[in-house]
Amino acid sequence: MSNFSTLFEPNYTILTFLMIKTFLYIEFIGALALIRVFSAKGPSRIAALGAFTIAFVGIAAKYVPPLASLSGTDIARLASQIINQGVITAGSGMALPVAVTFLFALSWRMQGRRWWALDALHLIAALGFFGLWAITQL
Repeated sequence: MSNFSTLFEPNYTILTFLMIKTFLYIEFIGALALIRVFSAKGPSRIAALGAFTIAFVGIAAKYVPPLASLSGTDIARLASQIINQGVITAGSGMALPVAVTFLFALSWRMQGRRWWALDALHLIAALGFFGLWAITQL
């Protein structure tokens, strides 16, 4: 009988990953990218601006349709596709976080970068996030 009750208990690793993916990761990397846009110069600023723009589009697609009462419309379906698939069809909606992470990591390697602490925070967040993703795939 105790085996039956464990079937209905939630997996906290998966719930943690989904919460971070839905509400925290893109917003955090977007904030780091915005800070880099104002602190960096040259090519690093452009890559950070690209990361911020993609993060902003993802955040807007997530929050604007429900707030503007557009649920069930074509705009809401388009926003759902942006969040869940992105431009590239990727499983479990990971295209957007990967794109934002890639562009922000690219800004680390370009000239004009400042404030290495932004890269350290990004590395910690990315390792934690993608580590959770890898664990949930097992």
